[in-house]
Amino acid sequence: MVRRLVAGVLAVGALLGGAVLVGSAPAEAKTVAVSDTLLPGQKLMAGQYIRSKSGVFTLIMQPRGDAKLYQRGVKAPLWASGTWRPNSVLVMGTDGTLQVIYGRTKVWSMSIKSVGAKLVLPNDGKLAIYNTRGKANWNRHMVIGTLMPQSKIAAADAYWDEVIMYSVNRVYTLKFQPNGNLVLFRNGTTALWSTGVTKASEAYGWVGPNGDFATVNAFGDLTFFYETRRPGSVLQLRDDGHLVMVNGRTVVKTFH
Repeated sequence: MVRRLVAGVLAVGALLGGAVLVGSAPAEAKTVAVSDTLLPGQKLMAGQYIRSKSGVFTLIMQPRGDAKLYQRGVKAPLWASGTWRPNSVLVMGTDGTLQVIYGRTKVWSMSIKSVGAKLVLPNDGKLAIYNTRGKANWNRHMVIGTLMPQSKIAAADAYWDEVIMYSVNRVYTLKFQPNGNLVLFRNGTTALWSTGVTKASEAYGWVGPNGDFATVNAFGDLTFFYETRRPGSVLQLRDDGHLVMVNGRTVVKTFH
């Protein structure tokens, strides 16, 4: 789980159904106009992408199953879905949620249900889902309600932007402090729970495929760890303020 992964150089192929297929096309193919929007019901298959109108930012669906956002001239991704099922598809659901789907299985989803919402990659790189009123329900600095396996929340550093977890009603937040302590807040000010970690700057946390929840420091050292021993478990921040590990419908751990 090394954070500073070096991404390969993207070669751009021909225009295909509103997205572009990555391949060995000549450099001039990069000048082809590509949509910056994924509309309800549209999808990105492996190798396809959307791009900001400025050409600086690109969201691409990788063959190994994760969606990644890149900035031109920067090797490491700015954001990633963290999904790892080869040949998965990124779908802008008609219900307003962004989804990674493998076959008929939804392996990842983000945002809140809002019929007609669309995914937009603007010129500032702040990938977001906008509802029909033009309000952002989600952006790449947020996790809404559920932290799914391999997805991350993170403190800001030179290589990764801050990602904060929110309850669906936006009353509760789970975020890293500069010292690496992961804290649950109500209304952004009242601390309700924390990992109690100190001296662990540039921290990030994730849910593993085996059902564990962990946080690490900038060097990749574990600073907090909880193991459910139930693969497929997720971390949920509920509208009542409860922070729980859930497997299916079963709560296997309540942190608060």
